[in-house]
Amino acid sequence: MTRRPAVARRWQHLVRGPLRHLLMVTLVVVLVLSAAAALVPGSRAAITAQVTNGTNGTKAADYFTCAAAYTANTPGIYYKLDDTGTTAADSGASARTGTYQGAVTKGVAGACTRDTGTAITLDGTTGYVNYATALTTNTSYTSEAWIRTTTARGGLITGFGAAATGASSTTDRVLYLTNTGRVAFGVNNAAKATLTTPNPYNDGAWHHIMATAGPTGLTLYVDGTAVTTSATVIAASYSGNFRVGYDNLTGWTNAPTSSFLAASVDDVAVYGRTLTATDALNHYTSGRRPT
Repeated sequence: MTRRPAVARRWQHLVRGPLRHLLMVTLVVVLVLSAAAALVPGSRAAITAQVTNGTNGTKAADYFTCAAAYTANTPGIYYKLDDTGTTAADSGASARTGTYQGAVTKGVAGACTRDTGTAITLDGTTGYVNYATALTTNTSYTSEAWIRTTTARGGLITGFGAAATGASSTTDRVLYLTNTGRVAFGVNNAAKATLTTPNPYNDGAWHHIMATAGPTGLTLYVDGTAVTTSATVIAASYSGNFRVGYDNLTGWTNAPTSSFLAASVDDVAVYGRTLTATDALNHYTSGRRPT
C-alpha cells in the first residue's frame, strides 16, 4: 500500500480538524452578517426616514429636523423661537436678530418633534416679534411658520409693515388668520389681493403654514399641501419691517377682529425666492414622528 507524503497527511489532518472548524465558523459569521445587513438600513438612513402623516400618507422625508430642512433653502430670516432672553436669534444667513415685544411666553413645547428647541406663545394682546430694520422684499418670496391656536379673533402670523414697532400705516406680504380660523395671504400691488384657505385651522393642533409669491402667482400651503392658488396675482417689491404675531390688518380681505395673534408659534422663516411644492412638503414632514 502506497503511503501519502507526510506533508499531505498533515494537510488532511488540518482540514479535518482545526481548519475545518474555522472554515465552518467563518461561514456562519458571513451568513449572520448578511442577514443583519438585510434588516439594517444603509448609509442613506442618515438623511432619509419614513414619515407618516394624515394628509399626505407615507413619504421619505429628506431631512430629520425642521431646522435642517429650513437651512437647506437658505432663509433670509429664520427665527427658531427657542430663546430665553429678550431677542430672537436669527439662524438664517444674515443674522437679523429680532426683538420680543409685550407678553411672550417662552420655552413651550415646539412643533417639530425631532428638533431640540422650543416655541413661544403670544398672548393675543401685546406680544409679538419684530425686526426693526427695513428690508426690501423681492417679487419672489416665501414665508412660513408653525402655529397652534384656538383663537376666534384672528391675527397676523407674519408680514412686513412700514413701522418698526406699533401699527404700520401700510403692510404687505401679510400671512394671517381670519376670525373663523382660515389662513389668508395678501400682497399689495396697486391693489390688495388675498388668498384664503377653504378650511379653518384653529383646532388646537400644530399646523405648518407656507405662503409663496412669484412670477406664476400666489400659493398657500398647509401641512405640506397646496390648498389654494392664484395665477393672476403678482407681488410687487416692498420695503418694510418684518413682524411675527402683530401688525395692522385693516383693509385686508376678512380682516380679523384682532391684529394680535393668540397662538403658539414655532420656526418662522422668510426667503427671497419662491419655494416649491416639494420644499413645502419637506418642511412639513421633516422632524415629524410617525402617527
